[in-house]
Amino acid sequence: MSSGKVLDTEAGQAILRWAAERRVVLVVSLSADGQWTTLRAQLHRFDADQRLAQITFPITTDGSAVPEIAPGKKLGVAFRRGHKKCLFVGQVVMRKAEADAEGQPLDTLLLRVPSNLRELQRRVYRRVTVPFDRFIAVKIWEGGAPAPDEPSWPLCSGRLSNVSVGGLLVEIRADQNPRLTVGDHVGVEITANVGRPPLLVEAQYRHCCLHAADRLGLGLQFIGLEHDLPGRSPIENVAEFVRTLQRETGFVE
Repeated sequence: MSSGKVLDTEAGQAILRWAAERRVVLVVSLSADGQWTTLRAQLHRFDADQRLAQITFPITTDGSAVPEIAPGKKLGVAFRRGHKKCLFVGQVVMRKAEADAEGQPLDTLLLRVPSNLRELQRRVYRRVTVPFDRFIAVKIWEGGAPAPDEPSWPLCSGRLSNVSVGGLLVEIRADQNPRLTVGDHVGVEITANVGRPPLLVEAQYRHCCLHAADRLGLGLQFIGLEHDLPGRSPIENVAEFVRTLQRETGFVE
């Protein structure tokens, strides 16, 4: 069974109409000045003829300032639909003042929606623990994934402890502690099978936990997966990796 698929135009538009009718909550990601930010918004309206989605102006969950979102900016958008998660990358057309159903002012963005709406099984967002006898190597770089044509050295390396499409926990030796700050941007390389290309993704540091007297666990949240960044693994590859591990470990949702 596939972990996800690209929907045809008609199916994608039907889902967006469904989502607009229900004013679904959106998770929005954008990159500004080399930093990733995750925001919340709500789908207000969808115009299939013009391929325009109108969303409430995104806000942060902690009340901090929202980076500038200018026309032309690309935003990653994700929302839940039953047992699936739908994703697309929309381009900002304009910021527009609107009124809600009660006539109250509403700050919105208009996004140009692509034809290739994607849909993933939500089960791949559930964490699967890697058996201790299965070694999956992980390397972590400071500031994002390394450029292929430039020499670089990882901050630290270790083994994959658990993973989902949302993020991962990496077990490292305590003496390799990179002493990251919450929100730090890192690059992550996951080598599932020797001889095959590794997964290369971007992530944010979230937390650190004690695994044993001399072992630490670094919690990382994947960011920007839906953007299909050059040189980075697409979200479908990450989802298939998680799905394979779930199958191998007898994962039950």
